[in-house]
Amino acid sequence: MKINSKLIWGILLFIGFSAQAQQLGDFKPKDATFGLGKLKASNKRIYISNFSINYQLFNEKEKTKKGGALFRDKGVRGDATAELMVGLGDLTEADFQTIANNLYQDFVADLNSKGYEIISSEAAGKTETYSGWAKDAGPKVEISAMPGMIIAYPEGYSFYYKEESKVGKFFGDKFAALDKTPQNLSRDLDDAIVVDVDLYVFFMKDLYAFQGNAANIKIKTQLSLVANEAVSAKSDKGFVFKKKVEYATGINSIYFAAGKYKIGGSAESTYTGTLKKDFTIGGVLDEKKIQSYAQGAVDVIGTSNYFGKTYRAENKISSKTTIIDVDPQKYIEGVTAAGKKFLEYHLNEFNKALK
Repeated sequence: MKINSKLIWGILLFIGFSAQAQQLGDFKPKDATFGLGKLKASNKRIYISNFSINYQLFNEKEKTKKGGALFRDKGVRGDATAELMVGLGDLTEADFQTIANNLYQDFVADLNSKGYEIISSEAAGKTETYSGWAKDAGPKVEISAMPGMIIAYPEGYSFYYKEESKVGKFFGDKFAALDKTPQNLSRDLDDAIVVDVDLYVFFMKDLYAFQGNAANIKIKTQLSLVANEAVSAKSDKGFVFKKKVEYATGINSIYFAAGKYKIGGSAESTYTGTLKKDFTIGGVLDEKKIQSYAQGAVDVIGTSNYFGKTYRAENKISSKTTIIDVDPQKYIEGVTAAGKKFLEYHLNEFNKALK
């Protein structure tokens, strides 16, 4: 029997692509648009104002349940504190950088294939909008202001940022929705398109944990591009000795803006691409639930003395650290595939408006 080598090769390719596709979960994109009808097919000048990949590397939590007197003062319960630290193992800075480089190169290649002219950072740096701003460039991996997160900027990419005081950052965070930098840049660049890419890769989600008379923390591991996630984290920041909870927040987004109205100052045309649900990446790390639980000791017997009885109950602390094993190559391939699908889809959808 003669074997058809082309048929076998085709079957192997199909199996390979199917196996790769099975690693990614349901892709549920969504978008919000405004004024795309104003865009002209001839306007294919574009400036990449931001291209950053945010990775969750570790998470540290702490919960305390205060003890005290029991019902009708028939004893006392001690304090309970649960601590949980979970992080990714085996990954290096080079791995995070590789993903950022791959996604940026693919994005630029996609823009070029669609006929876009990419405006250089040097030209953008001469605009009024960027006057007084500082310039930086990749390859670069740095610690994020959000707990447990790092940010990677791709090689061959330059960007501008505004140096702010702590007070300035506070007000900047509060009024971020009012930021007019994209449309200001577009105006300064003769109504060119300005695009901002901000991707978030999380490896865990918080789970509900009933507290009762205990301190209880639960999480589950799940690698994904998150739709809209806020993961709590321990923080030593706060007033005097009082600690507070911080959050690592992430929304995967790609935002296009062009033109600026003279009245009101809003962009004439916008496209915002996000996700309806988390875009999961399977086959990279074990998906499991991790818990730290502590309950204070109870003393209902007490110690008799001249004044009656004295109750003492021991405080309890449960501390758990889990390092999750990760295959670096699978992590790179999985996150790159998910990021590429996200960016390709939304660039294609935006590009339809210019045809």
